[in-house]
Amino acid sequence: MGSRSVRDGKGHRAYRRAQAALKRRTAAENLPCGYGSPTGEGCGQPIDTTIPAGERMSFTADHPQALGNGGRLVGQQLVPMHLTCNSRKGDHAPVEIWAAS
Repeated sequence: MGSRSVRDGKGHRAYRRAQAALKRRTAAENLPCGYGSPTGEGCGQPIDTTIPAGERMSFTADHPQALGNGGRLVGQQLVPMHLTCNSRKGDHAPVEIWAAS
């Protein structure tokens, strides 16, 4: 199942509500890009939530586990990010390094 069908399928409205709530919280609390990211992604700069969607520095809600890597559309703690920072992150999964035993 492609990520597009996941985005447009079950849970789409719940995701949009969570995204809108995060945008309101980001504006009210002046949350920085990447706030709460488990992997430390994001530039840490403030996000202007009044910038129109599609602009480089506009608000986006990032899924810590990318949909393309098996992440769920809903049920993840969304992270506020700039569009460019989120695009740079893409669907890269964090690398785990194990020590030799």
